[in-house]
Amino acid sequence: MVKQQVFLAPYTTFKIGGPAEWFCEAKNTDELVQALAFAQEKKIPYFILGNGSNILVSDAGFRGLAIRFVDSKFKMQDSKISAAAGLPLQELVDLAAQSSLTGLEFLAGIPGSVGGSVRGNAGAWQQSLGDQVTRVQILDQSGKISWLDQKTCQFSYRQSRFKQNAEIILAVELQLQAGSQTAIKAKMADYRQRRASQPQEPSAGCVFINPANSPRAAAGQVPTRYSAGQLIEACGLKGRQIGQAQISPQHANFIVNLGGAKAADVLTLIKLVQTTVKEKFQIDLQLEIQLVGFNNV
Repeated sequence: MVKQQVFLAPYTTFKIGGPAEWFCEAKNTDELVQALAFAQEKKIPYFILGNGSNILVSDAGFRGLAIRFVDSKFKMQDSKISAAAGLPLQELVDLAAQSSLTGLEFLAGIPGSVGGSVRGNAGAWQQSLGDQVTRVQILDQSGKISWLDQKTCQFSYRQSRFKQNAEIILAVELQLQAGSQTAIKAKMADYRQRRASQPQEPSAGCVFINPANSPRAAAGQVPTRYSAGQLIEACGLKGRQIGQAQISPQHANFIVNLGGAKAADVLTLIKLVQTTVKEKFQIDLQLEIQLVGFNNV
């Protein structure tokens, strides 16, 4: 059911954002197709909200249809898992662990949906979700549903083809490996413990992609490249605050909402970081988060 003027802040991990002109929750592919038909009929733009992580919605909201795809079905066959895009990522990680399947432990503690995690090739500690993907089911602009194999998805560091086009992720198939449930859960506990030191205030996670153009990265040593957080901290920006938005004192690649932060203040901090890092290191920091509802940004 499509609703009007629904504030998006409660649906995002940042807890920031104005109203969507139109809003709906699609529980399955049929409802998603109906929502897209509604947008086409109204001649309005749309975007898939997912679980609302890695996203900053403008204070003015979004002039169009925001679709929250909540299909959370899954199916298991031997060491393969097929999961709908609306399944929370942590449910997928826990499901794999309960089934003694290894390969997703590094995702423990990362918020978001399966679809959003595939789109952004979520990962940490030199591991990425795309490494485990065998194929992805998509809905294209013509309304055709098809499966794309891993190579066609064009996974790279925090990137995939889905960031460059209008294809909507419906489901993903993963190939995991049998393992010791005890060892798997121990790894997950370790990763969750590491993330416990990250900011606990509302945020969108890491704001910037770790740059690929440092000297070490150029030499092919991708795991040892300079992180965005290190560059921001070296610029003396850790803890910088505008309004109720702050570059976290705990982790410089997080901007946190101290309570009532405005998207405009977050955007000002983003631009400050990009300008300062560019001046000091000649490195252009690219956004890892998605901006929604902003004009000319």
